[in-house]
Amino acid sequence: MSAIKTKPKTPQSPVSRWRLWVDGCGGYLLVTGVQWSVGGLSRASTVDICVQADWPRLAGQISRRGADYFWQGQRSADQKILLTDGTQVPVDGSALMTLGKPSQLSDTAVLALNGHHRFDQHVDGVVLVRETILVGPGSDCHLRCRDASDRAILQLKDNQWYAKAGLAGEFQKLELGCRVVIQSLAMTLELA
Repeated sequence: MSAIKTKPKTPQSPVSRWRLWVDGCGGYLLVTGVQWSVGGLSRASTVDICVQADWPRLAGQISRRGADYFWQGQRSADQKILLTDGTQVPVDGSALMTLGKPSQLSDTAVLALNGHHRFDQHVDGVVLVRETILVGPGSDCHLRCRDASDRAILQLKDNQWYAKAGLAGEFQKLELGCRVVIQSLAMTLELA
């Protein structure tokens, strides 16, 4: 009898999760890592990004390699697909999810749903974090707050969030559950 050798799993960075509520802008799930499972809502759901729609419990995975994002469906015949800014993630079902990568200064991407579907935890979008998030009224911001007159930069260092106003401001630590006002922007961070 011969032993079957299994291929060792490649280590993946763990996924950390927060919810960020920005006054007048919405709520966002912030997730770190380089690979995220995506699927529909179910009682036994263990996916990283869960959509309240008629999607399979596990529809596929989004992964980041360098500055690029890829989609891999769960069927063995599914090819890995490059997702660029504005690309619709190809999941069968009624929900349409797109990936946005609005800033060339950051490799962070944002997932958004079209129509009446929602992400789990009542958030408006999911942010695939790569160190920084831009918040403000500009089209190059990850979190677009049209009524804000200022910009903020959020940065993740050693699993701790910091924020500052524009390029000239000083970074301040974001404490969980505490509302922080940065010029015309107000936000609250919590664990998800």
